[in-house]
Amino acid sequence: MKAAVITGISGQLGPVWCETLKEMEYSTFGIDLPTFDIRTLADLTCARDECERLFGVPEILVLNAAVDNPPGSGASFFGNFDSITDVNQTGAINCLRVFLPDMIKLRRGIIILIGSIQGFIGADWRNYEGDFEKPVAYNMSKAAYMQLARSLTVQYGRYGIRACCIAFGPYDGGKIPKEFLGKFLQNVPMRRAVSKESLKAAMRFAVSCPEFAGQTVLVDGGYVAL
Repeated sequence: MKAAVITGISGQLGPVWCETLKEMEYSTFGIDLPTFDIRTLADLTCARDECERLFGVPEILVLNAAVDNPPGSGASFFGNFDSITDVNQTGAINCLRVFLPDMIKLRRGIIILIGSIQGFIGADWRNYEGDFEKPVAYNMSKAAYMQLARSLTVQYGRYGIRACCIAFGPYDGGKIPKEFLGKFLQNVPMRRAVSKESLKAAMRFAVSCPEFAGQTVLVDGGYVAL
């Protein structure tokens, strides 16, 4: 079986990616705390060695791990900037530094960055209760993924490696505050949040379409079409 590495495997979206890739007959290897910290190159090197011992060089790297402050957490606009950036941006680059060289030797690979609608828009404060402010570091990191997908594809496409970004509006996984979701969906033309099946469909497309490279797909029910 072919291998896929997924960071942030225990988060809200990680299990969905794991399930989808297993259905596509990939062996999956998860990277997450407390076993592996993507902020630490030594941890990632251990993870790579263990993955390759079990399954061989992974053909897919899903950069899913991210720090966010959801509604109700008392976050502020500039809050947690360093800690969010350390995981969402530096952590992603660390993963690439460790896993990309063996993909180049293999001369094939797919790097899938998990983006967000927040990479396309400024978070609308009117959707939130109280004094909550969406941290700008999160939004910046998700916008950066789109440029990273372009840059990786242009640089490493000659080695059979492509990068892409799949981004989403709010996922209705049962953890979104009802107040926020109700306000947000008023401006979504389809009037519904992103479903698990839509997440899985986007992942299948990212894996299965050989020429989907250097670009981003946004699944948001039409929110940014307004």
